[in-house]
Amino acid sequence: MTDAQAIRPPIAAPAPTEAGDPATESLGRLAAALGEDALFVLASGGHDKDALETLTGRRAAAYTAAVQGQPHPRMLSQFDAWLVDMARALAPVSPPRWMPMMEVIGDKVTLEIGARGLRSLFSSKPSDREVARVKRYGTLSVRALRAVYCADGPLDAEERTTIAALVAALGMPEGDSATLLVEAPIAPETLDVYGEIDPAIARAVVRGAWLAAAGDGIDPREEHVIRVIAHKTGVTDDDLEAARREAQEKVDARSRLGAAAVDGVRFVVSDLRPEQGGRLAAAVGTLTIPRRWRNEALASIVQAAPVTLARRHTALSSAERFAVLGITWAAALIDSPSIARRALLQARWEKVAADLGEEDAQARLVVERWILDALAAAARAWT
Repeated sequence: MTDAQAIRPPIAAPAPTEAGDPATESLGRLAAALGEDALFVLASGGHDKDALETLTGRRAAAYTAAVQGQPHPRMLSQFDAWLVDMARALAPVSPPRWMPMMEVIGDKVTLEIGARGLRSLFSSKPSDREVARVKRYGTLSVRALRAVYCADGPLDAEERTTIAALVAALGMPEGDSATLLVEAPIAPETLDVYGEIDPAIARAVVRGAWLAAAGDGIDPREEHVIRVIAHKTGVTDDDLEAARREAQEKVDARSRLGAAAVDGVRFVVSDLRPEQGGRLAAAVGTLTIPRRWRNEALASIVQAAPVTLARRHTALSSAERFAVLGITWAAALIDSPSIARRALLQARWEKVAADLGEEDAQARLVVERWILDALAAAARAWT
């Protein structure tokens, strides 16, 4: 599928001639959708244009809806539904590893991939063996995640959304997915773990369980659940403890990245009305900052205190700086700024980059080129 085929503009739409006409407005809506999606990819660890270009086909329905002015989940309006859709779209290529159990998806426990190898030349349908594998390990992952979340109390809205994102990323048949979504919690002691389990999958499940617990601070009841799951799946004590440390390190790193991203977005769009800029920064904070540290960051947004660049985030790695700067620029482009305004936004973005100690503009260019290429592909249908 080509870019032009993936994003289909409305039939008989007028060619763009001036700001405010139907074609320009359609492209503006598409730019907003592309900006939000680019932001998610960068927040999920996508570091090149290939990760973004994959979305052109996999998110074609959403982009078509944006062009045609039809309702579709958006980061700034239907955050939870949008997050679930994005987890599904990225499942076969770059699952968001900051979300619990997505490492399991990365081990090809998803039917979103379709047939592979020689068989893909003749059919896009996965084999019965692949379906059985995804059902088995996918069900185990969802049940383990739900058991951890329910260990310290009933599921809340964010936990339900995370489970829904995992189920969507599995790509299982609709009936199986629906059943798994509403299934009651299963005590870890009664969790049915039959037959041999791939050791890599077992370790990925345990790492995902620790990641889920660490997001808001590990509760002893959650720890008990994880230890039972590890024992039942054959994960050694050494691997269990290593997974715990790794999960905590990931959560700590995520909090640093998220804080820098929120500051970057707030600085670059500082001239927007508080309800606009604040809403955008809050969405970025919700996406990137673990729950344990999120309230503090969101409180600063509510207070609307000005952001002062004071080299607070220089400890970020090169990959983290890339993600922060990509997120910041994607957020800046969501309202489809004019050339003049984009120059102003770029000047501010460059100050953020300098504050982070980053001289390379690659993060900005990757985001910008992908969005502009996708917009041009849609616009060509009207010229």
